[in-house]
Amino acid sequence: VDGMPLAELKKRGTKVTNGAGINAITIAEYVIMGMLNIAKGYRDVVHAQDRHEWLMDSPGKVELFGSKALLLGYGAIGQAVAHRAQAFGMRILALRRSGQRIDAEGVTSVASLRELLASSDHLVLALPITGETRHLINAEALSHAKPGLHLINIARGALVDHDALRAALDRGAVAAATLDVTEPEPPPHEHWLYQHPRVRLTPHISWSASDGAAATALKFQHNLARYLKGDDLFDRVDPSRGY
Repeated sequence: VDGMPLAELKKRGTKVTNGAGINAITIAEYVIMGMLNIAKGYRDVVHAQDRHEWLMDSPGKVELFGSKALLLGYGAIGQAVAHRAQAFGMRILALRRSGQRIDAEGVTSVASLRELLASSDHLVLALPITGETRHLINAEALSHAKPGLHLINIARGALVDHDALRAALDRGAVAAATLDVTEPEPPPHEHWLYQHPRVRLTPHISWSASDGAAATALKFQHNLARYLKGDDLFDRVDPSRGY
């Protein structure tokens, strides 16, 4: 609902719902793919094939097992990521924007973003964009990052200050960034994101699923039935929070 006039809709008393959870599974699978891509050095292997080169040593010597997946945002997407990451034996830490403690088996709730960044192997951004979250990942935040951090953004590009990210990538404070969303989107043709060796860039495709349209229509149908009966609606947007 980023582009909707929420203040005006609130003034009118208009009820707005969203499609939370519809694409959670396919996005979570994208996140796991991104983690494996970095851990196993998969792009280097593909490039070696393109060069007809038989690598004599593996570029990917890191296991997901035992590493820490840090989830910034623990809605439907964050929960789907946690479930799949646990299957790899990863340790899951999570922080809700509201600060509310997370009570889920195998998930450790953390109290602050600084604590989250200082112990991250993989940091997954899965929270909405609001006035408060814009450029949440900035130079100050990245100064606390654990060396070797892999940043994955499947939410909104504006959560990240890309100038600060570039500086952190250049000096090696952030080892890699898997970005499915950017600011602006798409980046201009000569933008540095296309060329940076530590960036894995995809064109906002993590949400794409074969049954996405049908799932969206079905969710609308269920909410419409509830609306006609006067029941509470699923995933109603709070205009004051912006999501």
